[in-house]
Amino acid sequence: MNVNFDEAIKRKNTSCSKYDGMTASFGTNDLLPLWIADMDFPVPEEVTQAVKTRAEHPVYGYNIFPDGYYEAFLAWVEKHHGWTVEKDWVCHTPGVLTALSTAILTFTEKGDNVLIQPPVYFPFSSTIEALGRTVLNNQLLYENGRFSMDFADLEEKAKKARLFVFCSPHNPSGRVWTREELARVEEICRKNDLLVFSDEIHSDIVYAPHKHTVFAQLSPWSEQHSIIAMAPSKTFNIAGLQMSHITIPNESLRSRFQYLLRYGLHVANGNSCGIPAAQAAYEHGEDWYRALLAYLQQNLDYLDRALAEQVPQVRLVRPESTYIPLLDMSALNMSNDEMKDFVIGKVGAALNAGSTFGPGGERFMRINVATQRANLEEFVARLKRAVDALS
Repeated sequence: MNVNFDEAIKRKNTSCSKYDGMTASFGTNDLLPLWIADMDFPVPEEVTQAVKTRAEHPVYGYNIFPDGYYEAFLAWVEKHHGWTVEKDWVCHTPGVLTALSTAILTFTEKGDNVLIQPPVYFPFSSTIEALGRTVLNNQLLYENGRFSMDFADLEEKAKKARLFVFCSPHNPSGRVWTREELARVEEICRKNDLLVFSDEIHSDIVYAPHKHTVFAQLSPWSEQHSIIAMAPSKTFNIAGLQMSHITIPNESLRSRFQYLLRYGLHVANGNSCGIPAAQAAYEHGEDWYRALLAYLQQNLDYLDRALAEQVPQVRLVRPESTYIPLLDMSALNMSNDEMKDFVIGKVGAALNAGSTFGPGGERFMRINVATQRANLEEFVARLKRAVDALS
């Protein structure tokens, strides 16, 4: 498929967070926007057409999920992850955080410990705390440009937790956990009868030779003690359509989860445009998706090489997954506040501060490479000027 991902798309004045919400987050809108996890790319044409067709019908009432929708999602998961899912296992939420909130409210009590692995997607901790639970941190280790799990600490923390919120692949470290690593996680959770909420929203954005393994695939125990959260939003750039697939093979867990979802949160009817868009993406988006992965890989290759050659003080933490990797900026010897001020005020770029992702994120900034190559070239040029001016 010939997709021109280099073609710039004007996104300002479309009420998008990345551009029109920049001032609220950074104090100015005059920055190179390389933050928040959406892409500066058009969705597959079939998705646009599906939304147009649905929008032409003048009634936007309550919805059902048609059989074709389930068939498309199940076929995608089978093809790309080798996971056979039954239709009845699948629940729906507007987003993964809605599912996480539902799981916390359903399966834990106020004051319970909920385990996470920082530096990790920051709404995990804020959601846990907002619901009156206690965050228990199993901080990742960072050595030689790569993150790994502290299994000794995980074993100790798992004894005290009621729920493990697992990020796989991991955001923002970019790790695709190996099957061996996942087996150790499964063993620890099984030993402690720990329910696992596995956020696998980035599972489609994985770079060869790495391969994602769904947590529920590991064993009969993991299948019956996990909640698997996926979505087409990161894969096909449709986060604004508010669609997530929450797969729960265990009937008892699923029943309890769905009860609160349907009668407590009232969010189980789906989005009128999101349903046909997601179905169209899974049915017709394969070629676009393959072209996307190739372009993202090339962007990462460029950024890695350009930083090494022009700004060796800043290092790309090479991701195995995701398009929102970390930059290791520790060689600049700046505090968190100094680093943020430097990137905003001197580089003129909007990046996510690593410190917002919790313990272990302090030396990093997170960059979004799902943008036109020209924007990354401009970022490197600005960064080089700013770093050179420090000396």
